[in-house]
Amino acid sequence: MMATMDLPFAAATSMGRLLGAVPGAALGALSLVTAIARGSKPLHPVGVVGEGVLTISGGGPPSGVPLLDRADEHAVLVRWSRGIGRDAGESDIEGLAVRLTERAEQADVLFASTGDSAIGRYLLDMRAWGEHGTVTTLIPVRTAAGPLLLRLSPRGAGSATTPPIRYVLSWSRTTGPWVECGVLAISWGEGDSGVRFDAVLHPLPGTRQYAVVAALREPAYWAGRRQSPDPRAP
Repeated sequence: MMATMDLPFAAATSMGRLLGAVPGAALGALSLVTAIARGSKPLHPVGVVGEGVLTISGGGPPSGVPLLDRADEHAVLVRWSRGIGRDAGESDIEGLAVRLTERAEQADVLFASTGDSAIGRYLLDMRAWGEHGTVTTLIPVRTAAGPLLLRLSPRGAGSATTPPIRYVLSWSRTTGPWVECGVLAISWGEGDSGVRFDAVLHPLPGTRQYAVVAALREPAYWAGRRQSPDPRAP
């Protein structure tokens, strides 16, 4: 994937779509079968939704994404979820989806449980029941300044039924150091909702998915949109 990122944009886009098309279609088919069998989303079927405020501090090193570089406050919709949807008491992948709600066109950013080291930020991390930790965007997005990863680090432990209410937002270039740029404060609701997030269709302004990533992800998102979320509480 990294080699594709370094090619001129037009060539990288064509190659990326070709590389991602077949596995993306296979993943989409698998996701659809899983969704039908469950009667819910194939991934992240169990969650809780809340509202919050993303406060960007500004004044730090430029990320290349205007929203991350200017001091401001942004209203957000947030969904915490368990990625595989395993039963209560079992370990699972932690997910966090953030939507900027104040824009005419929505912007979605998806995070999953990983480490935060140069290698660990690219590896999914199974979390014990009730455990919360670092979540990242896992795969870089394209910006005018180069590939970009985002990280949310919880401040406070949370619980098995209530995620943390405060996270620190940081960005990084591939394996580089993390640069803190803001704070996410959340007021969690009582349960889940039918809200759906799609980072391919609704990217953060100033970013876009690499073609190979979009080709891999979008069929699974499409399959997920065919079903309703699991009604179980987290």
